[in-house]
Amino acid sequence: MLTPSEDAAQEPLRAAAEDPRVVQPRKFSCCCVASTTMLALALAVGAGLAAYFLQGRGSKLSCSIQACVNVMVPRGATNCSSALCESCSSGLSPGRDGNGSYCGASCQVAHCATSITAARGGQCSEELLRCPRCQDGWELELDESTLLPTGNCSFSCTAQQLQTGCAHRSCQPDGHCSSCLPGFRLRSDDAFLLRGRGGKAGVCDKEEHAVSMQFYMYRAQDFETYPPENTDLASAAGVMWYLHNEVVKLCPRHYNISRVLRYKVTVFNPPAVFNVRQGQFGHYVAFDSGMCTVPNCTHDWWDQFGYSVGCQLQDEQMWKYEDSYWYSLPGRCPSQTWNNKSKKCLRDEPGGSCARPDGSRKCTWNAEPAGQVSVDALSQIEMSDAWCAAGNIEYDEKTDRGRGTDFWDDKFNSTRNKQRVLRLLQLFASEFDAVEQEWKGSAWLPAPQCDGF
Repeated sequence: MLTPSEDAAQEPLRAAAEDPRVVQPRKFSCCCVASTTMLALALAVGAGLAAYFLQGRGSKLSCSIQACVNVMVPRGATNCSSALCESCSSGLSPGRDGNGSYCGASCQVAHCATSITAARGGQCSEELLRCPRCQDGWELELDESTLLPTGNCSFSCTAQQLQTGCAHRSCQPDGHCSSCLPGFRLRSDDAFLLRGRGGKAGVCDKEEHAVSMQFYMYRAQDFETYPPENTDLASAAGVMWYLHNEVVKLCPRHYNISRVLRYKVTVFNPPAVFNVRQGQFGHYVAFDSGMCTVPNCTHDWWDQFGYSVGCQLQDEQMWKYEDSYWYSLPGRCPSQTWNNKSKKCLRDEPGGSCARPDGSRKCTWNAEPAGQVSVDALSQIEMSDAWCAAGNIEYDEKTDRGRGTDFWDDKFNSTRNKQRVLRLLQLFASEFDAVEQEWKGSAWLPAPQCDGF
């Protein structure tokens, strides 16, 4: 609006007061100027928006990638190094390496859910191709020593194959497998040769009597060290279940748990255990402070079945941890706590620990230390009072999320739980060779079926 001088401004105001007709031109002039101002503002905003979108979609920067039919230049790019190829000409697929985006040979890996782009300038037959995701019914093959993906796909055992004793990651699509769980034996068939491995495949038959079994057990523990007798241990999935539900929901952690210990365990339970229902494990009992807390342990279990190793299966449908088992290892004087184990009790109740388990009532198990992994390494954090004081926590039950780490997020996601268990095993594999060189190559041992009564 134009601003008149003060003297000129007084005259129209007085005229307007004396003659209403003078008001009309004044109102008309105001509306016209306001409309003009709003129009100008709208044009300015529109021009700004247009410039914004034009900058993102089509700046003057023009990039090309060989054999690429659709190049996308990110907003604000100043050179073509960040240009991405969205689609390539026939027979090629987009890839990216340290030199930027490119079009490479589109390759197929058997049973891979997606095609894979060969390295820049390479051919499918010349490259080590790595599948990121396998088709349904197949899973990423793992290296036997490191447990890291090889880039190939292997057949995923069916529920029936696992139930009949096939070991994980040993199954064939025809129903056969190359190895069995402890407590089963492989009945090989010369007609089914394992391609590329020189071994035989067959079916697993359940043992008809008690046998010696060797596998790994795990225990979550603080920095104190003591023998695993008169304690409860777990499978890899079982110890992860325990950490998830009891330990990492507090900061600092419950019981100051700081590490996961692994033991290479040999179990050979007495024949009386097998005779109950043709299983290799006895009744699981809970221990607290070195004492069996189940009523009448001595009369109901040790006297009848010897100092047998027990096993208990956790509910997979409820907790979403597959193969989650707890084990009980009865040692010396299991009827008393650590502080009350007298010499007489130690003599009268010898327990089942021995150097070479033979299936007798007092020689049922042996456990050798086989490495440890810190919970910090699992969660990829450095636990400290300051970390907790900052409001962090590994897992919050209310939100089903962590703060400061996302490793434990989505507790009831079975796929993520499998990945968490695999992470634990991979960490043990990486630490194992450095600590226990004589066991190199034994990164993973299949756990027996938990058939305790």
